[in-house]
Amino acid sequence: MPIVQFTRFKTEKPEEMTRVVRQAKKIFEKHGAEFLRLSRFHTGPWAGELLVTTRYANWEVYGKVQEAVSKDAEFAQVYADGLKLAELTGRNIAVSIDL
Repeated sequence: MPIVQFTRFKTEKPEEMTRVVRQAKKIFEKHGAEFLRLSRFHTGPWAGELLVTTRYANWEVYGKVQEAVSKDAEFAQVYADGLKLAELTGRNIAVSIDL
């Protein structure tokens, strides 16, 4: 069952933040995430905010990626750079349901 993590960021510098997220994508996928995608809300209470979505094959992979990223010096710098540009406004995890 795939695990999907959603992280929202509020920023006045979306182009700069896109460059930072592009770096994060390489790191997360290197450590085993199936993908990292960036979207922008165009309607609703989060209009204008950015959404980073990462997907993992299962909880085991999710845990391994989170542990690897937490020890990755390059990611620590990327994350710090991102927090200079944006405010993290929310994070959620969803578990897929097989139909």
